[in-house]
Amino acid sequence: MPKRLFGLILLSLMIVPGAAAEAIRVAHNRLLPPFAEVKDGKAVGLVIDIFRAAAERAGYQVEFFPVPIEQMEAALKDGSAVATIPTAITAERRQTMDFTDLLLMTGGAIYVRAGEPTPDGVEALAGKVVVTPRTGPLAAYLRNTVPKAQLEVTEDYETSIERLVSGKADAAALNFQAGAMIANKLYPGKVSVPDKMFLVLPFSAAVLKGKNTDFVTRFNKGLADIRADGTFERINKSWIGQ
Repeated sequence: MPKRLFGLILLSLMIVPGAAAEAIRVAHNRLLPPFAEVKDGKAVGLVIDIFRAAAERAGYQVEFFPVPIEQMEAALKDGSAVATIPTAITAERRQTMDFTDLLLMTGGAIYVRAGEPTPDGVEALAGKVVVTPRTGPLAAYLRNTVPKAQLEVTEDYETSIERLVSGKADAAALNFQAGAMIANKLYPGKVSVPDKMFLVLPFSAAVLKGKNTDFVTRFNKGLADIRADGTFERINKSWIGQ
């Protein structure tokens, strides 16, 4: 065999093909627009797009699957998901979860029926019937901050808004962006959309505490990369005005 041909064969054996992206499963809130929801059988939303871009940059191929918000932590515990999104970082959740770097900032806001003035702050909710989803961070915050409010927890956003619109509640404490989109979709013109948040919360991806540390490290690097090259900003701008 000619030496040159032998050398080419040897070189080809030494070339390592590009490693295939590692597949991971990620649970997302099934109805939390504009952050995450399901449309035409696909996961869509601002947080979905940010997470996907950062994960792909980190070498992951993501399979998203929707779950009710109350089942998100269970998906981590039973191993069906590596991570959950979007998840607000709270002191309580830090006891059972670890978090990636910040995906975006969000928070809680007060919603009232159309034509009624939005309270200046949560102190004005004292003596009022206030509804909020039981699985979110807002219920615990209101119990501690406004103990005189008549707080009623509900199963989800739709139930909270329905109780507000029907007059069964004086106000609803909901996520600032998600509450506005769901209210406008289900009850257009019947809910006053607030212009400020009473509680600011960071949204991140959560993993089971002490687990998947390699994923968190790699994902954070991918997130830093899409922030640095402008991908993160382009994704955010694509959702502004929708």
